[in-house]
Amino acid sequence: MPPEPARCPVSTDHPAFSFIDRERDPAEWAGHPPVPLDADDCDLPTPPHIVEAMRRAAREPALHRHPRHPGHQGASLLREAASGFLARRFGVAADPETEVLVTPGGQEAMAHLALARLDWDDVVLVPDPAPPSYAAWARFCGAEVVRVPLREENGFLPDLDSIPADVARRAKLFWICYPHDPTGAVATRAFYDELVRFALCHDILVASDAAYSEIYYDTEPPPSFLESPGAMACGIEFHSLSKAYTVPGPGVGFAAGDPRVVGALRAVKTHTDPGTFGAIQHAAMTAFTDTTGYPDRLRAVFRARVKLLCDGLEEAGLEVLRPRATFHTLVRTPAGTTSERFSEELRHKAGVSSVPGTAFGPGGEGYVRLTVCADTDRLTEAVRRIRAARLV
Repeated sequence: MPPEPARCPVSTDHPAFSFIDRERDPAEWAGHPPVPLDADDCDLPTPPHIVEAMRRAAREPALHRHPRHPGHQGASLLREAASGFLARRFGVAADPETEVLVTPGGQEAMAHLALARLDWDDVVLVPDPAPPSYAAWARFCGAEVVRVPLREENGFLPDLDSIPADVARRAKLFWICYPHDPTGAVATRAFYDELVRFALCHDILVASDAAYSEIYYDTEPPPSFLESPGAMACGIEFHSLSKAYTVPGPGVGFAAGDPRVVGALRAVKTHTDPGTFGAIQHAAMTAFTDTTGYPDRLRAVFRARVKLLCDGLEEAGLEVLRPRATFHTLVRTPAGTTSERFSEELRHKAGVSSVPGTAFGPGGEGYVRLTVCADTDRLTEAVRRIRAARLV
């Protein structure tokens, strides 16, 4: 488990993502757009009752100014709503005053955590594969990235015993992401219990990205890291409305966990953003206190899409890792074909955009990621194109 050789804070996204963007645009200009199964931006509109809450609040002149001090912390009613969500969904008790912080979505908040926590030469443990931002944020802070392999035979959970003692001793931050992007794996409560013991033993902060906590299929609702005894003393978890309530555009969510870390994150936010627009906070309150059952309906839509895509890919002769959660499906590359090469073949021969597994780290080699953030007509067309291309 060697560290990555470069720790220069000028990292950019994996070239696979920018390459896909460059390739997609000329095809669209030529009138032959690919079926876009590479993005994880939900294609469904925000529920009307949440839009209405935002619309009503946006008419209030008092909300047109910066949020009142301490605006960087978030409205107390929203923090209470977030705390209530944690209690109902996970049985987690979080003090809305000291253990919950409103955030402008997940990405910015997690980047702010890196600023609050990391110094030059600190070690950050990053799952492999995982979203590339975790490693990028570490590099921006001059920290050293050590990748922790996630293997299919282990349910894509990290083997904590395989982390060298000297690495664990130096580590300051351990990113986890369950339900997992890109594999669709779900963590177990037993694993979280083990992770808490590991983190407390080595004085490591666990940062749990729980963006997909409400997008799961044919399995028990995924647990929260914060459910495990002791987690509040060594962890912070990030939740967002972008997936569960299809609110990706405005950007709103919350962080909860160790009050010392929440306080440090609040200090960074004080100097980086004035707070989330009040109308968006009102929409978030509506979501976190929602009783309409919208997440259940959303899961039903995506469960049907996942089945359509996976059934079609298997009929085309491809090997599919059917996800237990998230919007993503991993497809194993044909023998002798790299992830990036197979992604190119899907794009150029079948007219379907995907993301090579290596965009998520070296451990993604051997897979490409497809999403179901497209309606059934597009998914059906993608399957038709892949079958016609005879890629295997």
